Amino acid sequence: MAGLPKQARLLNKADYNAVFTKSVKVSDSLFLILIHKTSNPDSRLGLVISKKVDKRAVQRNRIKRISRESFRNTTFVTSCDFVVLARPKVAHLSNKEIFSSINKLWSQAESKINRIRKK
Repeated sequence: MAGLPKQARLLNKADYNAVFTKSVKVSDSLFLILIHKTSNPDSRLGLVISKKVDKRAVQRNRIKRISRESFRNTTFVTSCDFVVLARPKVAHLSNKEIFSSINKLWSQAESKINRIRKK
């Protein structure tokens, strides 16, 4: 597992606010992904995993690691900023179930971006 480079991460409050104010959403029972199309050449990822998901930092960090790895392995045609918000159900699932759920959401996000781009 390699780390996520700095240019592939949302780093400051302004970046997060841009995604939160102007975003398209895809979700399931485990995650909500906010998508904001940008002119930046790279897609970037931000994670919001609160203590409501799980009180233990170990579990929250596990969810973050899986989300980052899934993002890193996914290629996007259009560059966008993504914010992943986890829901409390995710803490009780195995790594494989979390990984498959977030991978499905990445494909839904890509198709939603393509529909927006065509309009």
